[in-house]
Amino acid sequence: MTYRNTARYLLSVLMVLAGAASPTIGAIEQPVLQEIESNQTAFFWRRQSAPDRLEGVWGITEAKTPRGQAYTGSLDITAIGNTDNLYQVSWETSEGNYSGLGFYEEGRLLVGAGLDEEIYGVALYRIEDDGTLDGKWTLSSAKGEVGTELATGGRSGQLAGTYQIRSTDPGEADSSFSGELTITESRDIYQVTWNVDDQTYRGIGLRVDDWLVVGWGTSANLAVLDYEFKGNEATARWARTGSRELGMEKISLED
Repeated sequence: MTYRNTARYLLSVLMVLAGAASPTIGAIEQPVLQEIESNQTAFFWRRQSAPDRLEGVWGITEAKTPRGQAYTGSLDITAIGNTDNLYQVSWETSEGNYSGLGFYEEGRLLVGAGLDEEIYGVALYRIEDDGTLDGKWTLSSAKGEVGTELATGGRSGQLAGTYQIRSTDPGEADSSFSGELTITESRDIYQVTWNVDDQTYRGIGLRVDDWLVVGWGTSANLAVLDYEFKGNEATARWARTGSRELGMEKISLED
């Protein structure tokens, strides 16, 4: 679950550190791309423009980690890329400084974050009535570009399961790759695993009505957040890898 340039970058880093040769990720044949173009609904769901005051500095008025520890701080929300609903989120808190990427949909900012990680991403899926997941995704090195993903094979009314995916890379409409997506449920939190081209990627997800938002990356130090905005205030629930409980965060616009 990444685009090829990022995969090559990560593998080159491993080569430097371990002196090992990296595998080659093969190209997907043209018929697969044609099938994607004919079947995938891309990500033109019910896209909404974000409120005028989403961008800016927000103060954290109340918050606790999944372990119940209170924290303070602020976050900066900035629009990025060519789409009208992709945002960069940067936190400075008493628990540490973090970065994330989020899509704004239906009054919510749905964010995947890396906790002290350079490579992280967010995937957002619309849960269709027949169990299909119609998704879009990006990552920190994609420079605001967005890829697509269609996950089929799920059951109506049941999010957990194994899916077959067909995807495109961020910013590369003529790219395509396929693989397998596995979702397991633990209380209110979903564990997500992608197997693509002999590579495995993991993430942590939350269901938000008919959406599944996943924070994913190359390590186990990740988080996912669901901010619901009401005017100049918002409330979030969030999860991080390694915890079965949810954290919470309340924020208010400062600037």
